Amino acid sequence: MRSVRSIVFVVCVIGVLVPAGAVGAISLNGSAGEITVNWSKAEDPEIKELSGAISHFIMGNLYDIFGKTKEAVKEYEAALAYGKDVSSVYTKIGADLLLLGDMEKAREILEKAVALEPENAKAYLLLAIVYTAKGEYDKAEVLDAKVLEQDPENLRALAFLSDLYVLRGKFKEAADIYEKMVKINQNDTFLYFNLGIIYSKADELGKAEESLKKAIALDEKYVDAQMVLGFIYEVTGNLREAVKQYEKVVELDPNEKEAYTRLGHIFFRQGKLEKAIDEFKILIRMEPASPEPYLKIFSIYVINGRYDMAKAVLEEALARNISEAVIYGSLGYVAILERDYRKAIEYYEIAVKKDPKDTLSRFYLGVAWEQSGNAKKAVEIMEACISQGADFAEVYNYLGYMYAEEGKKLDRAITLIKKAVELEPENGAYLDSLGWAYYKKGDIRQALGYLEEAVRLLPDDPVVLEHLGDVNFASGEKDKALSVWQKALEKDPANGALTEKIDKFEASVKH
Repeated sequence: MRSVRSIVFVVCVIGVLVPAGAVGAISLNGSAGEITVNWSKAEDPEIKELSGAISHFIMGNLYDIFGKTKEAVKEYEAALAYGKDVSSVYTKIGADLLLLGDMEKAREILEKAVALEPENAKAYLLLAIVYTAKGEYDKAEVLDAKVLEQDPENLRALAFLSDLYVLRGKFKEAADIYEKMVKINQNDTFLYFNLGIIYSKADELGKAEESLKKAIALDEKYVDAQMVLGFIYEVTGNLREAVKQYEKVVELDPNEKEAYTRLGHIFFRQGKLEKAIDEFKILIRMEPASPEPYLKIFSIYVINGRYDMAKAVLEEALARNISEAVIYGSLGYVAILERDYRKAIEYYEIAVKKDPKDTLSRFYLGVAWEQSGNAKKAVEIMEACISQGADFAEVYNYLGYMYAEEGKKLDRAITLIKKAVELEPENGAYLDSLGWAYYKKGDIRQALGYLEEAVRLLPDDPVVLEHLGDVNFASGEKDKALSVWQKALEKDPANGALTEKIDKFEASVKH
C-alpha cells in the first residue's frame, strides 16, 4: 500500500508543480533513498532549478510517509533554498515542527504559509493548534474561524472548534457544534460517539445516552460506545442495564478489562459478592502479574469482615511473586484490624523498605507502634511522614490527637489538626480532635464550638459525645454535661471510665 500511495502522490505533485512543456521521467532508488529527475529540457536553467526543488519536496513527503520527520524538514527546507516560496511547503514544515514539539518555529513558518496563501485552510488549522498548545484559545478560535468562513462545513475545523470549547469547559457550545456536524454527516459513528462524550461531560446524561445509542445503531461492534453507554447506565443508577451493556462489551471483546472491573463493582454494590469476586478472578487470569485484581477481592473480604479470606488472597499473590509494597501494606492493615500489632509492624516495615516514598504505609507503621504502646516511636515515624510531604489528612489528625491526649505540644497539635480539617472540613472526627486540643489548652470557648459541630456531624459517636460533655462540664453547664454523658454511655455501655464519671457527678450533686 505504501508504494502505491507514494506513486500516486508523486504524480499529483508533478501535475501541480511541473510547468507545461517539462516532459521527463522520475526514477526512485528505494534502497538508496534517492530520487533522480531527468528532464528533456534539463539544459534550461529555470527547469533545472525547479526540478531540484521538486526532488527535495518529493523526498520530504517520502520521509513523512515513513515517519522520518526531522529528515523530512531538512528536505523541505532544501526545496525552499531554491528561492521559490511555496505556501504548501511552509505548511509541510510547520506540520512537522508541530510533531517535533518546536511550537515557536512552527508558528513562524505557518505565518509565512498563510501570508503567501490567505486561503490555506490547513495552515490556519495548524496555527490554531500551535496557539491552543500555548494556551491562547482566543487566537486559536479566530484562526479556526477563518477556515470556517471559507468552508462552513469543514468537519476538521468544526471538530477543532468543539475541542476548544471543551478545553474551556463550554460543553453546551461544544455539543452544539457536534450537533451541526452530525447533520452534515449522519452516518459517522465517531461523531455520535464524541457527541455522547461531550453531553456526558455537560452532565446531560439523557442526551449522552441518545447519542451513544445512535453510534451503536450504526455500528453494533463499536466497543468504546458500548462501554461508555454502560457507564452512563451505571452513573444514573440503572445497574440492570449497565450489567447488560458491560456483558455485551466482553462478548464483543473478551479482553476488555475495564468491563470486567465495572461488572465486579456493580455486583459488589448489589451485594452479589461471589459474582463480584468471579469478575475479578477473570482479571487475575488476564493480568497474572498485576496486584490490582487481588486487592479488589481483598477489599471485598475486608469490608465484610472475612479477614482470613482477605489474607489468603494476598498470600496467593505473594506466592505468585507479586510482592509490591501495597500487598504488604494491605496485610499490615488486616493485622491492625485484628489487633496483631507485632505482625502489622512486620508487614509495614517490609512495605516501607520496598517503597520508601509510601507515606501511607509509613503512617500505618506509626499507628501500629502507637497501638502496641510505643508512642515515642509512633511520633517519630509520623513526624517523618509529614516532613516527607504527606498530603493526607489522617496523619495530621492522628499525630495532633496524640499530642493533645498527652497534653504536650498543644500549639503543634492544633496546627496539625487544623491542617487535617482544612483538607477535610466536613470530617466530624477531625473537628472533635481540634475541639479536644483546644480543651486541653484551656480554651473552652473554641473547644465548645468545634465539638458542637463535631456532634452535629457524628451525633451517635460516643467518644465525641463524651468530649462535648467534658467541655460542657468545664464551662459550668453541668446538667447539660450529664445529659450528653448519659447519651454517650447509651452508645457505649462498656465504657467504665464514663460510668465512673457520671456516678461521681451524681454523688456530688446529692451531697
